[in-house]
Amino acid sequence: MESKDKSKSTSHTVGRVLTIFVVILSFWFIYQQIKSSEIDVIDTLSGAKPIIFLSIVCIFGVLILSPIIWKFLMLGSGADVPYRLCFGIWWTTNIAKYVPGKVSLIAGRAYVARKYGSKVVIESFVWELLISVSSAVLAGLLLLDLEGISSSTKWILISVGITSLFPIISPRLTQALVRKPFSLLGRGEWSNETSMNRIYYSISLLLMLISWILWGLAHHFILLGLGINASLALLIGAFSIAWLVGFFAFFLPAGLGAREGVFTFNLSLFLTGGIAAMVAVISRTLNVIIEVATFMFGLTLMSSEDLEEE
Repeated sequence: MESKDKSKSTSHTVGRVLTIFVVILSFWFIYQQIKSSEIDVIDTLSGAKPIIFLSIVCIFGVLILSPIIWKFLMLGSGADVPYRLCFGIWWTTNIAKYVPGKVSLIAGRAYVARKYGSKVVIESFVWELLISVSSAVLAGLLLLDLEGISSSTKWILISVGITSLFPIISPRLTQALVRKPFSLLGRGEWSNETSMNRIYYSISLLLMLISWILWGLAHHFILLGLGINASLALLIGAFSIAWLVGFFAFFLPAGLGAREGVFTFNLSLFLTGGIAAMVAVISRTLNVIIEVATFMFGLTLMSSEDLEEE
């Protein structure tokens, strides 16, 4: 018994050390990204019109919606996580995305939310992937009327957008398909009844679409602060596609570079290149600052008792 308790204590200690290591590594990547920027973002922000700071409200709104989305994805995966813990767990583990690859993010959240079952957390990641791709492509359809987008790209967006709506038609079949690879890998029987339904999925998808609108508004306010007006619809579409590319650039921390490069290219189709690059850098910088702030606040929402396995 004593040996078992000692082993459990050692496991918790190793887990905490690894968590701290991932957090430190995450902040180091963030620091390197800001340091390597050739644009003096602070000087640019200080000289901009006050309306630019409304973008902070919009980005913060995205980070408020994200844990709520995760709440419904966890419900659909079979676990009811209290809202307070949803915010605490999501905000504190989200920072791990700045470590290259998704492993740290997935492993970190699976460990912190281990009380609800690692399989459940992993399944919620798969649902998050499906909904993220679907909503991003649907938002990207706003670029269809933009000159400079090839016909083949437009048809790909339309086809993927339509196909991505399949989970709404049959969420239970989709869930069974999602669980199949884990079952084949021997990661559990996955024989428990599927719990994802159209309500959970539709709410999550709708909230994700609202997130893209908030991102579009954030960039709209950044541009207004710089004295430039641009189409909100195009800004939403341009960022959603850029985010999607960054999301699949697994080898980059949080898609750093890939997202900014594609976003700059998309924006340059209807803005000048210099302004496009500046908006991309300012957007990422504000995003990082707010994510750091929510990380710190998220720590206050949890206690070790909340996270211990029963």
